[in-house]
Amino acid sequence: YPTVRTEWLDRLVILEQFNPSLKNFVTMGKQYEKALTGVTLAAKGYFDALVKLGELASDSQGSKELGDTLFQMAEVHRQIQVQLEDMLKLFHSELLSQLEHKLDLDIKYLTATLKKYQAERRSKSDSIERCQSELKKLRRKSQSSKHPQKYGDREMQIVELMSRHQGELDQLVAVGYRSALTEERRRYCFLVDRQCAVTKHFTNYHSKVKELLSQKLSAWQSSCSQPTKLPERALNLVRQTAASSGNSGIADVLRTSKLSTTSPLELGGPQVSTHCTFVKMLIKCWPWCP
Repeated sequence: YPTVRTEWLDRLVILEQFNPSLKNFVTMGKQYEKALTGVTLAAKGYFDALVKLGELASDSQGSKELGDTLFQMAEVHRQIQVQLEDMLKLFHSELLSQLEHKLDLDIKYLTATLKKYQAERRSKSDSIERCQSELKKLRRKSQSSKHPQKYGDREMQIVELMSRHQGELDQLVAVGYRSALTEERRRYCFLVDRQCAVTKHFTNYHSKVKELLSQKLSAWQSSCSQPTKLPERALNLVRQTAASSGNSGIADVLRTSKLSTTSPLELGGPQVSTHCTFVKMLIKCWPWCP
């Protein structure tokens, strides 16, 4: 049982099960990396579009501050994407590349180790078989001899030699069994260690992202909290326009309503409010985000 078990661990588990499974894990890791890279490209287009909206808002006398907010949002998310790209580089170098390198070396190493073990075991087994064969011949001679006692010493020597060879074989099997278990455990430990290293980078990335968003979110929400209130410079511009055109209707509306209704000049408010809600959701679910 130990002999069969040792070969099974060496050859079947590591060469035929663990390594192919690890190779599949690396392949899936590369697909995951590719998908996250695709996310960064899509995010770039998304926030470039946000910058365009910020430029439009900045050109408006009623929404200039909201344009600044949109610019800040785009810049913060650009920083987040930079952090993600750095994290992906570490994911590749500290996990995928190292596992791939180990796989390349492992097949040669395990094949050579198994070949050496099998050669040593075969040598020990052959020595035992020779002793058994010699012992059988000696016992046949002893049975047919008129003086069987003269073969007694030689028979004892062969038995002792065979016992020694058997002990060496048992020791070889025990060492091989322990070595097989150790080799298996080392590989799993290396995999877990690399995964832990990557997890640390993911944790740092998510912490930085949450910090960046949390620092800005309150100010962003404040900038869009009064969608119907125009800034003073916009009011002055409206008054000047009303005065220069001699349109008393507009002046009357300004005096009576105090701009309590939404103005068409308020470009940027809805975009900022919607984006703040999106950022809130991101912060809440960030530990589960890629």
